[in-house]
Amino acid sequence: MRFTTDPKRIAANIRAERSRANLLQKEVADKLGLTSRTYITYEEDASMIKMSVLIKLSEIFGCDISSFYLQ
Repeated sequence: MRFTTDPKRIAANIRAERSRANLLQKEVADKLGLTSRTYITYEEDASMIKMSVLIKLSEIFGCDISSFYLQ
């Protein structure tokens, strides 16, 4: 397995996991206590996303946090 630190790739992986979980962006934003705009920004470029948010996302999506870092 190869991992990435590219924020655009991480954002794409977050988007893919959300789709697999069959959740809307607004639903995820609400679960995180964020505005939809803030969450959408994470799906466009994850460079500003905190590790604590990634951990919560992995719990919401039911995936391992490493799936966000796959190349």
